[in-house]
Amino acid sequence: MPEEDIYGSKKRYEKFMSNIDDLTKLTSKVAKYYCKNKVNLQYFRQFGKIFDSRDTSYIRRLRLLGTLRMLSFATTKDLKDCEREDINEIVAFSHTMNKSPKTKSDFIRDIKFMWKQLFPERDERGRIDEMITPYPVRHLSPKIDKSREVRRNDKLTLFEYERIIEYFSDNPQIQAYITLSVESLTRPQELCYTKISDVEINEEYAKIWISSHGKEGVKFLQCIDSFPYFIKWYSKHPFKGDKDAYLFFSNGSKDRPITPDNMNKKLKLACKKLNIDKKITPYSLKRNGVTFSRLRGDSDVDIQHRAGWTSTKQLQTYDMSGAEDTFKRELAKRGMIDKKEFEDLSPSTKTCICGKTIGFSEKICIHCNRLTDREVIKSNRAAEKEIMEVFSYAVKHPEKSFIDIMDEFRKS
Repeated sequence: MPEEDIYGSKKRYEKFMSNIDDLTKLTSKVAKYYCKNKVNLQYFRQFGKIFDSRDTSYIRRLRLLGTLRMLSFATTKDLKDCEREDINEIVAFSHTMNKSPKTKSDFIRDIKFMWKQLFPERDERGRIDEMITPYPVRHLSPKIDKSREVRRNDKLTLFEYERIIEYFSDNPQIQAYITLSVESLTRPQELCYTKISDVEINEEYAKIWISSHGKEGVKFLQCIDSFPYFIKWYSKHPFKGDKDAYLFFSNGSKDRPITPDNMNKKLKLACKKLNIDKKITPYSLKRNGVTFSRLRGDSDVDIQHRAGWTSTKQLQTYDMSGAEDTFKRELAKRGMIDKKEFEDLSPSTKTCICGKTIGFSEKICIHCNRLTDREVIKSNRAAEKEIMEVFSYAVKHPEKSFIDIMDEFRKS
């Protein structure tokens, strides 16, 4: 059986299955929609057996049961007797409830999957043929009209990203979580479930292994640009001596991992305080990480391997860079604009004049307490030099007033 996840899906699933009979009531305790035809309750139980045989994750079970719940509400017929016209009415109803194009597309995929499991087609010898989509749902397509898509509005500029990191300057755990998410391109749940035993630290980088709850199985997360923030949190981790403690925990309990919902609330509050009018979520961090990587010039294959994808097709979903970004990158390659201007579009570690590596948003080096902005340092040094010149000139010419001295320096 699959394990419980950080969303409490196992508990919710077990509660749902134990209260299936309540689905026929208008005021159901377990569902927003109620089952209008009692006959359809058998399909909920049938899917329970299918889930167990496939060892399906609990969160996937809940999503499919949610779809089945809507189906049993949208029609009074036995689902087995639904024809194409009935399916079209169900899908039309779902469009009024599902708002985003992605949700609508997933609903169509779920219906086709369900009909294959519950009412499969058979070959000429009467055997079940899993390769054929049942006729009533065969005409459905998960492709949604592109004109219906809405921009997510969660693309961060480097300046906005830097401000969010600075906002959590008194919370190294959140800084480490955000920067590691952006660099490693990991899923929120994977990172939340990492433990102290999963950490492998080297001198200037680290590997964080995904040993459980990884969609692609066991893999490790890259920690190079995020290393200064990660090591700052790791050095302060109150339970780092306990290998079974979670790397990112909540409510001061080593046995309770931080959840995407926790992070979502913190990011929402930070954006509100910083007047960043964008819907930033834990998954937005991954999308922005992919975008920053593309802007930096990383190859599609490099990004694929870092994210743990089986192909580069998912780049189309996660990459938020636009034509203007591509244009600037091409100009930088040809030397037509300053490369530094383009490189500033993606976060990377900085090296202080003391030789230590620090985080990209750090204004003061934590090792030597010097300013890290080279331009500010040069400007301050130039100002100091000018002050010393004025002072030396004033000592040599005590008869002149300060105003006369400054006028002479301005003219020179």
